[in-house]
Amino acid sequence: MIDGMTTRVCERCNGRIMPSSPVGTRYCSTRCRVAAFRAGSVPVRLRQQRRWVRADGKRPITVAGLPASSTNPDSWDSWTSVRGSKVGDGWGFMLGGGIGCYDFDHVSDEQARVLIAEVPERVLYVERSMSGEGVHVFVEAEEGPGWRRAGVERYTRARFIRMTGRVFD
Repeated sequence: MIDGMTTRVCERCNGRIMPSSPVGTRYCSTRCRVAAFRAGSVPVRLRQQRRWVRADGKRPITVAGLPASSTNPDSWDSWTSVRGSKVGDGWGFMLGGGIGCYDFDHVSDEQARVLIAEVPERVLYVERSMSGEGVHVFVEAEEGPGWRRAGVERYTRARFIRMTGRVFD
């Protein structure tokens, strides 16, 4: 907190984002934004964790095509392995290890922006959901019980989130 304002930090370099920047600004500069885009839309903080799986529909599977479990780390893999695999029809992330997710269903872009601005944790990544009618908001979060209220779900452990890689701006 600086001068009574919450300090926002760049997803790429952890540098300070200017307070005058629009809500939802993720990078401190064009240089960081371009570098992050070239590295892939999913931030390093998520990619570096060994919590990735392939997906068959909304069902998590291993890179070998076997069922994956949200509570068994032996069934998870690295970002590189999962993205290099052609098994199933997509990929996803197992929540925990300091990463949680809000799932906002059936919201307009404007509603999503308002909800994202109200998220109390540090937002790491925001993407459109599979349906295209909602967003997933990945945050830094301690593990705890999940909840569901009025079209909003929040989970921080033992939960699979099917990802799209379609960044929400």
